[in-house]
Amino acid sequence: NRSRERRYAFDHAFDENASQETVYQATTQKLLDGVMDGFNASCFAYGATGAGKTYTMLGTAANPGCMVLTVGELFERIKADDSKVYRVYLTY
Repeated sequence: NRSRERRYAFDHAFDENASQETVYQATTQKLLDGVMDGFNASCFAYGATGAGKTYTMLGTAANPGCMVLTVGELFERIKADDSKVYRVYLTY
């Protein structure tokens, strides 16, 4: 059956009042344990032009976005763990 109906599943949907910290905690922060164990991780922002994807990922100096918060916490965790040697590759 080639119905035009499509179903989509989302882990989270945020409204315009969601803070950068709320979005971070619900999404990319959860990836860090796996990254610290050697797994790769990706974060993908999807939406219409002007929807706020760049702001969500980068934020501002006063209100950093998911990518900035994630990388910051990643390096804090690495600094606190002297039991391993880490090699970090990041693409943007």
